[in-house]
Amino acid sequence: MKGSIVEFVILYLSVNIAAGALACFMGKRLFYIVLGVLVFLGVFNIALTATDGSPASFVIAAVLGIIAALLSKYAYKAGVFLIGFFAGAALGFFIGMLVPNMSDYLMIIVVLAGALVGLAAVRWCDLFVRIGTAYTGASFLVSNALAAVLAFPQLLEHAVPGDAMATFDALAGFIGGEFSAAYSTPLLIGTLVLAIAGVVVQGNTKVNK
Repeated sequence: MKGSIVEFVILYLSVNIAAGALACFMGKRLFYIVLGVLVFLGVFNIALTATDGSPASFVIAAVLGIIAALLSKYAYKAGVFLIGFFAGAALGFFIGMLVPNMSDYLMIIVVLAGALVGLAAVRWCDLFVRIGTAYTGASFLVSNALAAVLAFPQLLEHAVPGDAMATFDALAGFIGGEFSAAYSTPLLIGTLVLAIAGVVVQGNTKVNK
């Protein structure tokens, strides 16, 4: 049974790290594919954390993620806004964690930062496609990679034997909540450094609109 727990955790981390690396370093070249992956992961994780983690909620979260991913490819500007929104929301989350006594306003900060960065992304599309995909991808990659290195035993403790769906739900909640709060500074620094590297790598690529 323990073997299946380890496999669930490794699978979850692998998918998020791979998606993050793809977005960070190839986001501009594979914009629509990356957008679909990021939108799916974002909607899926939000839907999971907002429900009870039951099989039905897992299916609903997956369906909502797939629908959002499919719809995102049909509107370039909307897609750019979504990428900017996710990047701004991630930045707002880290800022809210770093600033004392701001946890009560965390959701307001996240939404406001996401909206502002999303609107700016629409105004300066090409630049924000690179910055947005690099930063959002870096946030996925760094948070899950650091969790694997610094908190693997805790990840195993949150895993549910024989239930992949409940395990993924629990891991998403732990990494996005308790772990991110405890390691907000290294997460922010690592994300910024990796995002800059991603922007540089994407610099000579072309976006197919």
